[in-house]
Amino acid sequence: MGFWKKLFGGGKQDAGSQETVSPREYLLREVEAALAEDSSVEEVRRLPDDYGLHFTRNGESVQTYLDNLFAETRELSPEQRAQVIRRFLAAFSGTKASQSTWEEVQARLLPVVRSAAFGVMAPPSDAPTRTLVARHTIPCLRELLVVDQPDASMYVQHEHLAEWGVSEEEAYVTAFANLARIQDVGVDLQEERPSPVWSVDSEDSYETSRLLLPGFLASFAGRVSGRPIAVIPTRSTLVIAGDQDPATVSRLCDLGEREFEASARSISPCLYTVDDAGRVVPYRRAGHDALALRIRRTHMRFAMGEYTAQKEFLDEQHEAKGVDLFVASYGAMTREKDDAPLSWCSWSADVDALLPKTDVVVMHLGEEDILPVPFSVVQRLAPDCLTLVPELWPTRYRTTGWPPPRVLEQLRAAGVDIGTYEVP
Repeated sequence: MGFWKKLFGGGKQDAGSQETVSPREYLLREVEAALAEDSSVEEVRRLPDDYGLHFTRNGESVQTYLDNLFAETRELSPEQRAQVIRRFLAAFSGTKASQSTWEEVQARLLPVVRSAAFGVMAPPSDAPTRTLVARHTIPCLRELLVVDQPDASMYVQHEHLAEWGVSEEEAYVTAFANLARIQDVGVDLQEERPSPVWSVDSEDSYETSRLLLPGFLASFAGRVSGRPIAVIPTRSTLVIAGDQDPATVSRLCDLGEREFEASARSISPCLYTVDDAGRVVPYRRAGHDALALRIRRTHMRFAMGEYTAQKEFLDEQHEAKGVDLFVASYGAMTREKDDAPLSWCSWSADVDALLPKTDVVVMHLGEEDILPVPFSVVQRLAPDCLTLVPELWPTRYRTTGWPPPRVLEQLRAAGVDIGTYEVP
C-alpha cells in the first residue's frame, strides 16, 4: 500500500455487469455468495438497519455484523479475503451460539496497534455501542482491543463491554496484563555490529503490540547504541535499534517504507522513540541533514494518508446526513531550496470547518490576501476560534468563529513566509 493510496479505495465492477459497487457492498455480496454455497444455510437476508446478515444454519438463527470483517479485509487480495471470509463464517458452524462471558474472554484479551484510519468506516456514527473500543496515545495510530481466537481475532466493540459488564479501563488493564506475560517471547538480537538491532519474531500475531507496553521500548536503552527507535511497518514486524549510527537509522527507514508499501496489513512506515517519561512518540531527528528531513517527510506523508482517509469518511457521512461542514484537507509540500517538509491547511472566514493539525494555517483574508500563520500561534492568539473535536483521530479542530480585527492584526504580525519558515 502506497503513501498516497486512498485507504478505502474506489468502487469495483460487479462480475458480469457494468454496475459499480462500493467496497462495503462488494464484501457483503461476497459473504452472501459464500453462504449460498453452504448447503446447511438457508434464509439469508440483510439486516434492514445495519451492515450485516441474518441467516439460518442447521436450524439455528444467526445474526452477524460485518463491520469488523470489512475493516479486517479491505486491504487484502481477493484470495486472502476469501480465506478470511471462510474462517469468519466457520465460527458460526458450531452448536447453539451464545454470547461470550467476561470469564470466557478475559484471558484472551490483547491490545493491538493499528493506523488511525483502520475501521473508521465501521460502524456508522449513529450506532455508538458498536464502535471499536480505542485509545489515542500515538499520533495517527490507535490502540484497539481484540479477543484472540484460533482462526481470527475479534475486535472489541463497546457493545461487548456492555455485555461483559466491564469498563473500558478494566478491559485495557486486563489486555495489557495478558500482553506483559508474553512480551519477551521472540525478542532476539539480530545484529551486534556496527550497531545492535533487535526484532520480535514471536509468530503470535502480536509482535507490534509490544510497542504499546509501558517501558518496553525504553528498556532497550543500553542494549542499543543511542536513543531506542522502533519501526512497525506491518502487523508482524517490530524492529528496534538505536539512533546513534546514521547508517542503521537509514536502514530502519528503508525497512519501514519498503514493508509498509508492500504489505496488505501495513501499520506505519514511520520511526518511533520514547520521550523523557518513557512514552512512545514519533521520532524526530535533530538537525536539517538529509536523514532528518527524510524522517520528517515520512511522518508527514503518513499523516496525509490518514487525514485523507478521515476526510473521505467525514465527507460521506456529512453528505448522507445533510450536514454543511467543510472538512479541510491536510496539505503537504517540500521546499525547493532544501527539501524541508511542511504541512498546511486552509481556513476561510464564514466557513464552518474542521481543520487538521498542521504546521501552518493559511488564512484567507480576501480574494488575493492570504496569511500563513503557524498553527500553534493561531491556537495561542485565537483560542476561542478553534475547538478540539475529541472523537476525531487524527486530531481536528472545529472553527467556532473568525478572529476579531484586533486579533487579526496580531496574527498578521505573526505571519510567516512558507518558503522560508522553519518548523520547530
